This record gives sequence, C-alpha cells and structure tokens, in this order.
Amino acid sequence: MRIIIVGAGLMGLATAWALARAGHRPVLYERGPVPNPLASSFDRHRVIRYGYGPMHVYAAMVREAFDAWEELWDDLGERHYVEAGQLATGPADDPWLAASRRSLEILGEPVEELCSTDLAARFPMIDPERTPHAWFTPHAGALLADRIVTGLARHLVEKGVAIESNREVVALDQERGIVRFADGSHDQGDMVLVSAGVWVGRLLPELAPRLRPSRQVVVYVEPPADLAPAWRQGPVLTDVDSRAGSIFYTLPSVAGAGLKFGDHRFTLGGDPDGDRTPRPQEIAEVMALAGRRLRTPERYRVAEAKSCFYTVAEDERFVAELQGRTLVVSACSGHGFKFGAAIGRRTASALTGGLDVAAFREWLSAEG
Repeated sequence: MRIIIVGAGLMGLATAWALARAGHRPVLYERGPVPNPLASSFDRHRVIRYGYGPMHVYAAMVREAFDAWEELWDDLGERHYVEAGQLATGPADDPWLAASRRSLEILGEPVEELCSTDLAARFPMIDPERTPHAWFTPHAGALLADRIVTGLARHLVEKGVAIESNREVVALDQERGIVRFADGSHDQGDMVLVSAGVWVGRLLPELAPRLRPSRQVVVYVEPPADLAPAWRQGPVLTDVDSRAGSIFYTLPSVAGAGLKFGDHRFTLGGDPDGDRTPRPQEIAEVMALAGRRLRTPERYRVAEAKSCFYTVAEDERFVAELQGRTLVVSACSGHGFKFGAAIGRRTASALTGGLDVAAFREWLSAEG
C-alpha cells in the first residue's frame, strides 16, 4: 500500500518505519525541516518510566514500548537510551505516588522505599529533610529524543522512503485520501495518516476543541560543581504534589544532554507559530518547583530555557479517529514520546488492516 503521512515528527517517522519494514510504501510530508525543531518530539531527552499514577493501563503499555525501542535500536544500529531509574518523591500520602507503586507491584517491576538516610546517601542532590516520601525503581531513564528523530529520518531515507520537508499540507479530502498543498497541487494515497502534532487543529478545525496546544517551558541548568557527578549518574526525578496539581520532573545530564528541569502542569494556551522565547516569570516558576526537594536550589544556574508545545487531549489520553481513508492520531498530552516506536508499529497495522481500528483506538486511549 502507498500511505501518505502528514507530519514527520516521531509518530509519523515511527509509523513510516513500521510500514517500510512490512513492505509498504510510505511517503511523508512535513511542514518544516526534518527533523523540525518546533515539533513536540524534538528535544535533547525525554522520560520513559513505568510510574504513571492512576493511569494503570499506560503503565502496562510501557513494557511494549521498551520492546519496540529495542526493535528500533536493532534497525538503526544505534542505542539512544540511557537507563537511569526513576526516583519519585512527594507527600507521604500522595495518591499519584501510591497508584504508581501499585502499578509497579502488579507489573512485577522492582521498587524500593527510601528512608531519609538512604536518600541522602544515594541521591545527594535531594534534601531528605524536605522529602517526606520517596521510592526508586530501576527500569526507567532518558530517551535521547533529538538523536532518535534524526537517526530515524536518516535511516528511512537510506531505505528509500520518501520524505519531503517544507511541504505543508493545507487541506484534506478524508474520504478519498487526498492531501492538498499550498501551491494547488495534491497527492492521493491508499490511506492517509495525519500525525500533525500541535498543528492538527489548524488542518482539521473540528478537532481543535479536543486537541489543544499547550506551551511548556523547560530549563536546562548547571548544577553546583560538587553535585555534578551525582547528576551525571542520577535518576529521572518525578516530584509530585497531587493536591497542588503539580508534577516537577528532571532528566539527568546523561550522554551530554544536560540537566533538564520541567513542570508538567499544562498551560493549555499559546501559539506554536508565535514567539517561543521563555519569559522570566515562566523560568522562575520552574526553578521555584526545583526548590521543593533539591538541596541548595539557589546554587543551580540557568544555562538555557526553551518552550515547546504539546497537544493536550481530555484526561491526557491519546486519540485516534478514522474517517474514510484518513486516520488521525494524536499521541502527546506530554507523555507520548516514550510510546513512539510502539505506537508507530500499531498505527502501521491499523492503516493496513492488520489491526481493527476500534481495537487500536481502545489500546491508544488506554481504555482496555
């Protein structure tokens, strides 16, 4: 089958990878360069972890995600993942932490409670006096996002897959599988996949109320010199305060990617084509969250701040919609990257008839 893919971020590229492996002929159209630095999937590193709060089905899907990444590493001949473990912290009675721990236990994943003495000895960047509860699980880490997207695009081109950059699709005939470009030309496929990320609402306005762009600021920091070695060997930190609606996270400075601080709270606003320069207040808000658990937070220096955009759906669940010969997939809501290779495999199967679309939608939304 010849399948048109609108959007060459991780989801589009991963689906093209799975389609090409199965003998199909994908062609990708991307509105910007490939990789596109404005796309949701482009950053230095992203988290993969089993801890998922009350979303137990997504926690179970992480095992398939790891399996799919291993398959991709084999094809690329490169491994863009660093295992670091997940350290989860927060109030002793936090429901997100309790639900995550239940998921880990059900899945048979190792998890250990840390007393203040253990916490201070193993993770010296954390202040045990301000950390009432902590647990650690080893099977988590950092996916090197920009290297994955760049390497995957290069691999597809080497395999003969057509990728057209700076080729924006401006209209769709979903029933007939036709995409139209700004210059008036068009293309038609046996099927069309729309994986347009934060621009999906502009291409398909009827989806805009359900799939909202959200401007998120992340901050790369220089840690104090005496703590830099600990951060290079450090975990993915997930610091939760469910009652405040807050999840602060860090990614360690592995593989030269830098130490990243972020705030998972969604802004549910902003223009992805507007000025993305982080405002001082946005940076200050992220750094204030860092002070909740970190030892001597005032000693961290901001090295770089950037904004990215997520597409956020209700309840942070992933979305798939089929109309005619067009399948729309939005798998973001700030937690989609870890599933990229797995979603690519499943999406390819749904496009080519190997997987019932209703079953695919149920899996993707974690409603099964």
